[in-house]
Amino acid sequence: MSDDVVLDASVVANVIFPKAHPAKALFFFQSDVLRSAPDLIFAEFVSVATRLVRRGLVSKVTARDAVVRLPLLIDEIAPVVGLANSAYDLTTRYGFSAYDSVYLALALRRDRLLVTADAKLARRAIEVGMADRVRLVSPES
Repeated sequence: MSDDVVLDASVVANVIFPKAHPAKALFFFQSDVLRSAPDLIFAEFVSVATRLVRRGLVSKVTARDAVVRLPLLIDEIAPVVGLANSAYDLTTRYGFSAYDSVYLALALRRDRLLVTADAKLARRAIEVGMADRVRLVSPES
């Protein structure tokens, strides 16, 4: 497996927004690791940013700046269209959400680790025997 990684929106949000900066997640942004993501990350990240604004946790300006910065943090963007079949198989076979399956499909296709701050995704990966494909990074880890 490559040292390069696939990042999901949850781990990027934990690094960009000032609420939590887990040291393990920051490593992936300060090293020469190649960071990949499906283009789905942009829609998911906008959703996270607007949710934080609605809850009063960040300003509209901070959220907008984060959305603008996001493309600078990802080295490779993969179109979802090329991952849809594999994502469907992961969803129906193992019960991952459709969104999580897109990230996981990219990680499997590129033989990379999926880095996430989503504990539910990491637990599901363990349950179905894919613990070695997903790394959970969170304030507690």
